[in-house]
Amino acid sequence: MGTRFHRFSKWFVPQKRRVHIAVFILSLFMIPGALTALQPIDMESYEMESPELTAQTIINEEFSNSEIILGFVISARDPEFVPPVEDWSPIPPMSDGAPDYSSLPDIDEMVESGEAWQGISAPKGGIVNLSVLREIDSKRQIVYDHILAPALKPLVNDVTGHQYNGVMTLSDIFRGFMNGTSILTQPGINSLGVPTPAPTNWTDCGVLECLEFDDDNVTQDHIDLAALRMADAPENNFLRWLSLDRGFFPDVNSLQTGPIGGELQLNGSWANATQGLGRWSASSTWFLVQYDSAKLEEMGWEVIWKDAHQEKDVQFTDDGLIVGGYRLDGGELVVHPPRYNEAVCQELQQESGGCSSEWSYMDLEGKLRSNDRTTITLLVGQGVNVEVNRELQSSAGLIVLMGLVIVGLLYISLRRWTDVAIVLIALGAALLWMQGMIGHLANFSSWLGFTVIARSQFSNLLPILVLALGIDDSLHALHRYKEERKNGATTTEATEITLTRVGRAIFLTSLTTISAFAANLFSDVAALRSFGVEAALGILAAFLLTGLWVPLIRLTVDEWLQKRSKNIAEKQMTHLVSEDFLRKITTTCGKAKPALVVSLIAALITIPAAVGMAQLEGDFRVEDFLDERSDFAKGVEIVTDRFADEGEPAYLLIEGDVLNPDVYAAIDIFRTEMGILPEGVADKITKLPNGDIDILALDEMVFAAMGSLVLDPTPFEAAGWLADVEGHGMNCSYDGAGPLLDLTDRDCLAYFYGFLVLHGVPGVGPIPDIPPSIVELYIKPNVALDPNKPWLDINGNNAEYDRMLIRFGMTSPEDFPGMGEGLEELWRDLAVFTNLSSGTIEATGEELDDKPLTWVMITGRPVTRYVASDAMQSEMQSSLILGSLFVFITLSIGFKSFKQASITLIPILLVVVWLYGLMYAAGSSLNIVTVTIATISLGVGIDYCIHVTERYRESREKGESHHQALVAVGGACSLALIGSAASDIAGFSVIALSPMGLFSNFGIYSAAMIALSLIASLVLTTAALGILAMLMRENESEPMIFIADE
Repeated sequence: MGTRFHRFSKWFVPQKRRVHIAVFILSLFMIPGALTALQPIDMESYEMESPELTAQTIINEEFSNSEIILGFVISARDPEFVPPVEDWSPIPPMSDGAPDYSSLPDIDEMVESGEAWQGISAPKGGIVNLSVLREIDSKRQIVYDHILAPALKPLVNDVTGHQYNGVMTLSDIFRGFMNGTSILTQPGINSLGVPTPAPTNWTDCGVLECLEFDDDNVTQDHIDLAALRMADAPENNFLRWLSLDRGFFPDVNSLQTGPIGGELQLNGSWANATQGLGRWSASSTWFLVQYDSAKLEEMGWEVIWKDAHQEKDVQFTDDGLIVGGYRLDGGELVVHPPRYNEAVCQELQQESGGCSSEWSYMDLEGKLRSNDRTTITLLVGQGVNVEVNRELQSSAGLIVLMGLVIVGLLYISLRRWTDVAIVLIALGAALLWMQGMIGHLANFSSWLGFTVIARSQFSNLLPILVLALGIDDSLHALHRYKEERKNGATTTEATEITLTRVGRAIFLTSLTTISAFAANLFSDVAALRSFGVEAALGILAAFLLTGLWVPLIRLTVDEWLQKRSKNIAEKQMTHLVSEDFLRKITTTCGKAKPALVVSLIAALITIPAAVGMAQLEGDFRVEDFLDERSDFAKGVEIVTDRFADEGEPAYLLIEGDVLNPDVYAAIDIFRTEMGILPEGVADKITKLPNGDIDILALDEMVFAAMGSLVLDPTPFEAAGWLADVEGHGMNCSYDGAGPLLDLTDRDCLAYFYGFLVLHGVPGVGPIPDIPPSIVELYIKPNVALDPNKPWLDINGNNAEYDRMLIRFGMTSPEDFPGMGEGLEELWRDLAVFTNLSSGTIEATGEELDDKPLTWVMITGRPVTRYVASDAMQSEMQSSLILGSLFVFITLSIGFKSFKQASITLIPILLVVVWLYGLMYAAGSSLNIVTVTIATISLGVGIDYCIHVTERYRESREKGESHHQALVAVGGACSLALIGSAASDIAGFSVIALSPMGLFSNFGIYSAAMIALSLIASLVLTTAALGILAMLMRENESEPMIFIADE
């Protein structure tokens, strides 16, 4: 290889003018590709293949009218911060109509959360305070007046049974109950069809008059009474609207008596409670807004961030500097949602993608929060991409500071501003080439009809990788050039030697780094395969521009200076670390006894680090990615603290003949199985306040429809139901135990499924009114139904249904160990469905006589997030092992020596173990960031060790002794390593100051990775060389250890 590089440098150096021109032209060519590569990255988008994601895609396509629920947490405001009503007015919007996010009440002004079942003392009733409820009620109109209002989708309240037009609040529950029309005040019907008395009433209010919620004479006593009666009702659904600190708070001045303390039992009774005067209270409640995703897209909005128009405009306005969807206020970026309307969004949709719905969600949040006086409102779980981009742009100052620090350290290392400029130009070009090649490859592969590039969160880390490699390559090239000039070589000779010797080392480091990332090409995750390709392109760009082009630029600059009679002689200068000290390190560590001591110390460090590494577990803590002080992060914390029993929506997709009665019967069995939790298994499924499992499925709607039929058959008769005819017109029979029908009869199910799809559940008495748009979230016929005979399709054939959804919630989805256990238990509970299915987890099967189902799969955001993150972490760790093998093979071929390959690789593998051990000691966990850093450490860290062993090898090829070779390693090679490491560590340390968890963690562990790699190269590698020399009984007169190139 050395001879080949010598011939290459002899040819390459005289071509420097042509090379400069080629680099310039190619850089221009890369600009369009770079613009293509700079596409937005959706934090909730996963480019990978998995059955869970496939199921989610099916739901998105087949249930296209699926809902988008915005969950706002509304908390009572600490009385200390509540302004007098006469001094308060809503916060005015900015001049362009955008909410003024810089003036909104602080989230920390929420009343503090209390203990479970204890309630809170102030304000009176907490969120169940009459004044607070009035304020919550006023916020509904803000939603109805918002630009997204036409896409509102009906909601049905599980407490009152009432239907609401897309907005559901605690005040609506009180209104529905106190007007006497709720299901709680209507006679019921049991499973046998026997009428039952109303659970409670609003006709006898004791010493109070039973007033409606909107009555001007309503007092807190009325609210206390209504809350008590709803809380005592069966299933206790009212309590779900109150945060976990809900409780009956004692007050001797109250008119109501209830359970103070204790806990609610499964049967609705209270344990360990004391009856006393008081009222129900809690700190927080939900404010729910539901949109139809299909309607949003029809109006011009995009629900997927990366598909939407990206706000990039910079404007100077009366409100200040506007950058995209953010405004600069007091040196900080605050959200400033763009001014969208339907016409604008539809026009953008035709050009580059519609308006991002996330911006409009934030606009709605801002308007709601602008009207907070006694409350604090916060949107939770939405707007993550808005927050990520805000924090990324806010970190621009740190990026600039990082650049200045690196420039300063480069100057200290090189002591020549022209050299610093050369490095910066080459780095800039390398970044441009990397993005350009990625963009052009993406366009070319797309033109051929397949996808190679799948941009992901990993793509954000590539510039850091290229900077680290580029600085390393540049410094090694320039320091070697300086060394040869000091030794008397001409500028051309110094360039040729640099390209021959350092160029060979840089070529090998580039190959090994590409090999390390090439392991990702074997991943099942498209994002990781793409990361491997993108990294390879970035490494190639760094090699060409910082490894090969930099020496030519330096030669061109020196020749230009010579023509102007400038002194270009290299002078002795002070470095960050003196050469004598570096030579002392390399020669001392390379001696036999010190080398053994170093090995022993390394082993003593590695053993506990390996133990810690083995105990690392994965999770998805929001503070590891975002600023923990951000409203988004606080929202996650509030939900975890105050609504831990409420889960993030998940789904069970069931495919096959879902009209089969066995499938229908399996729903209730599944519900029962989910309620049985083995000891020691994490409880991840949402439950009702009394502990019952909360599952939303079609069987409940069928039962409600049967009850509605018993109480008022008129709507059903209009849809083909023949009350007085045996079989009722479709061969549907009774179950023999009352007026209810036989649901083991397929014909009965066919009628009710069809009726529900067309008409929903007619509300009557205790039966809630459920519109067909909600039913369509659970089941859809293959062919449109006959409205007069809903058991048939419009072609007169028996109706068929191939898919059904069951909905539930998963609590604390960021708890990855718990999610793993929870999903395993969920699959065990699903045996009742999987036993009816011919499919596997990975693939669908075919309908069989005894297997009516073809596929059963769990999905939803908490599931896909866990599966994607877990798969990426596992794949990255597997790639680390496979990458190590690839690196060893590459080194063995490059060095033509297994010994030198081993000596080069083993120290950096120890670094990976140490890095994981450091993560464990610091309390970190495995996530996408930390696993990626460990993988990058193999690719970047190996370069440090290669430069040491390659310089050692070069000296031995010249006939120098082991000691002389170590002295040579301590020269320009070590100076370059120190300069590169110092620049990288300082730059990463600046990034670590970012409040954004993603940058902070990446900066901390990247700096640690570089520091450990430096130790590995100067200490561990030289010690390994010393041990190998001792084992081979080498002395200064013996032949060199390594085989020289031919």
